[in-house]
Amino acid sequence: MDQTEKSCDNCYYFYQHYYKNKHGKLVKVYTDGHCANGNLTKTVSRKHISKCLACEFWEPQEAQIAEQREGVIKVIFEIRKKLDDLALILKDD
Repeated sequence: MDQTEKSCDNCYYFYQHYYKNKHGKLVKVYTDGHCANGNLTKTVSRKHISKCLACEFWEPQEAQIAEQREGVIKVIFEIRKKLDDLALILKDD
């Protein structure tokens, strides 16, 4: 991947900001987000984000997406376990 394809908005450390519109739909706030990489100061990360520039700590976002999916799957299994327990309790009543 060359440098022109790298930017904050496709970096592992970048978290996009959203807002809910009056219909309850999440809307992306372009060029607004934050960098979760602790190696950069807020000033430097804001500069990169505002100009959509990748810094030296840039990593592909795919790893972040995979981690988030794994976390969601884990939470779903935990919810399922709790629902099974609740179903057993209600069955006994």
